[in-house]
Amino acid sequence: MQACIEIYEALANSDQLQLLIKIILSFFVGALIGLEREKARSSLLKEEGEAGIPPGVRSFGFISMLGSFVITIPPMVSVLGYEEFKIVSILLAFFAVTLILLYEIYRLFVIKDSGVTTPIALMLSFTLGLLIGLGRFIEAIAASVFITFMLAIKLRIEALIKFITYEEFLSALEIGIIVFLFGPFFVKDVYDPIFHVINFKTLYVFFVVILIFSYMGYFLVKIKGPQAIQYFSFFGGLVNSEAAVVSIVRLVNSMNLHENIAVGNIITATTAMVFRNIVLTLIMVLMTIGAGSASIHAFMVFVASYMASALAGYFLIKLSIVSVAIEPGKFKVLTLEKPISYSIALKALLVFVAMLIATTYITLSFGELGVLFSSIFGGLVSAEALIFTVFSLVSVGKITINTALASALLATGSAILNKLLFAHAAGAKKVILKKIIWQLLIIALPVELAGAYIAVM
Repeated sequence: MQACIEIYEALANSDQLQLLIKIILSFFVGALIGLEREKARSSLLKEEGEAGIPPGVRSFGFISMLGSFVITIPPMVSVLGYEEFKIVSILLAFFAVTLILLYEIYRLFVIKDSGVTTPIALMLSFTLGLLIGLGRFIEAIAASVFITFMLAIKLRIEALIKFITYEEFLSALEIGIIVFLFGPFFVKDVYDPIFHVINFKTLYVFFVVILIFSYMGYFLVKIKGPQAIQYFSFFGGLVNSEAAVVSIVRLVNSMNLHENIAVGNIITATTAMVFRNIVLTLIMVLMTIGAGSASIHAFMVFVASYMASALAGYFLIKLSIVSVAIEPGKFKVLTLEKPISYSIALKALLVFVAMLIATTYITLSFGELGVLFSSIFGGLVSAEALIFTVFSLVSVGKITINTALASALLATGSAILNKLLFAHAAGAKKVILKKIIWQLLIIALPVELAGAYIAVM
């Protein structure tokens, strides 16, 4: 056994084994790219516009091996002298580049094809071989997989480029500048010097989320049509229901759709928010169960009220959404309009700030009842943030779980009703506002009544 171990260690440390590993890996990283080119030859050649027969697995593998030999072979002959070491490297590199240039000349003048994808892929394969020769195995394999992936989705990238207009591309760049250029300035929590309650980081995140949701919703509707709004509404409601409502109203206004489309999808985002809050609250109850316990009666009332609100939202969605016939060319309106609107995002942000200041003032004014009052008004700003806050108080023994459950219900009720404010800020028509008022009240009523009941238990 010991002899076998010694033989293995000797082989592992031998130059011959290291060279063998480099040869195999260099062929592999090149062959992977060549495999994609062969698949392109058989299935996508005509669509890619490439004529002739492009190099395949063996050609790419051998080019990559040649790159590895540029690094690995010269040291073996370095005993001949330093100058010979340089000459061998130069000759091998020159030979590889010459082969690639000859292939490109053949493409240009013989088969009359001006494409450069395959020659570039050959040069990259040669470079990956150099990396293998230098012992950078992980980097070379990762780069090979990435290059192959990019080649495989070439047609899809081209289709995406044709699909996106210049105005849409510019909007994406604007969002990128806001996120990556200004984002680092909002990493830390910074509060206003006057009220000491306005967190500029929170405002920044809220503003960015509205822009991103508007952009996502725009493309979903552009690709799938009005039916995509419903899916966007649900998943948007799970993340940030206020931002989702703003985007829904803007999309419906842009396409001049039936008002019931806006109503139904606002209710969809609201119902998704109700589901999110019940899951979040249950998780927080489990996390703080050691700091106190809720009465079974209060817990059952809590669950029943949430389910009642969710079911009410579900049935109202079914009643509100109607089929709308979309005429050919209806979506040309979307391609002429910017996918994002800074004015609408700023209006929603101002509403958010106003509710935040009002919430803080009322909370400080009502003393011992501040937790419950802050739940009612804090839910207008961010129900999920308030749920985290009250259960943090539970964990340090400041309030009971029953009070936290009541606060979560009251905050959710307020978060349901605040959709009216954000829809109005986004420019919703009066007929839409009139329809969602009573529907939001129906959804909010179970959780508001249950919150008040648990609070006075």
